[in-house]
Amino acid sequence: MSTLESYLDALHRGVFQVVVPKALVTEPLEPAWKRSAINVPSPGTIASYRKGQYHAHETVSEYHVHMDRYDPEKNPIMHLIDDAPLLLMIRETMETIFVTGRDTLQRDPLQRLADQRMSWRLRICLGAVLLAIGAILLLLVIGKTVLFFAVILPSLVLILGLLTIVEGIRGREHREHAGKKVVQGGILAGAGLVLFAFWELYLVLILLTLMVWFLSSAAVTLLRAVRERRRLTKGFGYTLGLGMSSLALGILAITLPRGLVEILLTLLAGLTLMAGAFTLLDAWGLRNAARLMEAGGGFQ
Repeated sequence: MSTLESYLDALHRGVFQVVVPKALVTEPLEPAWKRSAINVPSPGTIASYRKGQYHAHETVSEYHVHMDRYDPEKNPIMHLIDDAPLLLMIRETMETIFVTGRDTLQRDPLQRLADQRMSWRLRICLGAVLLAIGAILLLLVIGKTVLFFAVILPSLVLILGLLTIVEGIRGREHREHAGKKVVQGGILAGAGLVLFAFWELYLVLILLTLMVWFLSSAAVTLLRAVRERRRLTKGFGYTLGLGMSSLALGILAITLPRGLVEILLTLLAGLTLMAGAFTLLDAWGLRNAARLMEAGGGFQ
């Protein structure tokens, strides 16, 4: 009987990531490993688990495990500053969207049908909505950025809260979960109303948070680049570039906050447009696969 931990010694010798085939792990992960609900998107990941500083991404056939410097349960602030700086999260999200889209285009019709979770018509609708949202965000950057924080974001929070309340009411047969949903929805709806009234205050708080996050990440990353130049798992150039980019954005938050907001909105728009485009391409492939199945009387 072998556990996942028995294959992770290399992580303590400077290796950034260990890939372990699932067939080698005969012991169940849980309850020692806790499923992580919040993660930066990673290509091929179907679930994510944490155990102390270990962070495992589960794919169909493998576990991809790396070791964070800080346990997010014990030190969430340093985990965000050191292990998950915002720039790294954005880069990995873009990589995941691109890799997922590329893999989608390479799937054959049989795979598309086997993996299909929603009809191609729904995927087309989803892709169109994502493209529309991305376009709106770009227009906001070009036009009035303030509109996003004063109207759009509070409206989205309010709508999400109302939908959560409705979901809770409709699920009254599961009273415990329904009650939680209603309470969560009420909190979200209330937050949306507060955002309408005090959008300038929360925008200032967002900028202050980003400034501290960027500058703290820059300080930690650059200090590590100097102290551990030859022992950096991701290389000196990558670490130095990440630190300098965080420093530049931190300074921008102080000297030109509007510029920083526009940059972040542009990145968000780009991510949304990429996701929408790949969703439409996937829908087109599913549509062609469905037509092939209809023409051939089904895949036998």
